[in-house]
Amino acid sequence: MYRLSKKEKIQYGLTGFLAGSLFLYFFYQTVYVIGMAIPCAFLYCKWKGKELGEKRRRRLELQFRDWIDSASGHLQAGCSVENAFVKSGRELTYLYDSAADIHREIRSMEHLLSNNIPLEKILYDFGERSQAENIQNFADVFATGKRSGGNLREMISDTCEITAMKTDVEREIQTMIHGKVMEQKIMCFIPFGIILYISLSSPGYFSSLYHNPAGICMMTACLLFYLFSLWISLRIIRIEV
Repeated sequence: MYRLSKKEKIQYGLTGFLAGSLFLYFFYQTVYVIGMAIPCAFLYCKWKGKELGEKRRRRLELQFRDWIDSASGHLQAGCSVENAFVKSGRELTYLYDSAADIHREIRSMEHLLSNNIPLEKILYDFGERSQAENIQNFADVFATGKRSGGNLREMISDTCEITAMKTDVEREIQTMIHGKVMEQKIMCFIPFGIILYISLSSPGYFSSLYHNPAGICMMTACLLFYLFSLWISLRIIRIEV
């Protein structure tokens, strides 16, 4: 989870309120709707927290991939599973900043291992808390392999390879749709640009759509249709592997 700081709440709250105010004013052309933009501040904070949480989760999955990749190398060298994870965790201090989330998990793992907590239980708890699919899958496979007495060295090596392939595919998809994402963002502003252009070039052209019940109903319908289209476009560009 990503918890917004007080500064971030103020920053994103003001951004959401101002954007919501301009958005509603554009549709209704009256300052009385500005008060309706207050929920936009809370909704934007919630959405921003979710977005930052997703980015944090993706970073954590990449860091975990490096962790098990390094652990696989130590296992091939003959280390026990627990020692392989401890040694590889310490090596990550040279790759990532001390504030990285993975360092907190490594310190927690070392503490729990020193208290004789099984590694599979630690990894399972890590996957549940992070809600990262790759970590959860690895924890499930690791626990099953250890219970059944499987070849952990081969299993971790295969898991590293599969995780790397999945990560590479995700990166390729993001690269391929990057242009479409930019097009989607531009298209979101096209209707406002058209209305603004017509309003400036032909004053009074849209006057019948404002300050009367029929116009308000029409603009409300347009607003709902626009929000629905925006939601659909965001769903289209969201591709999960």
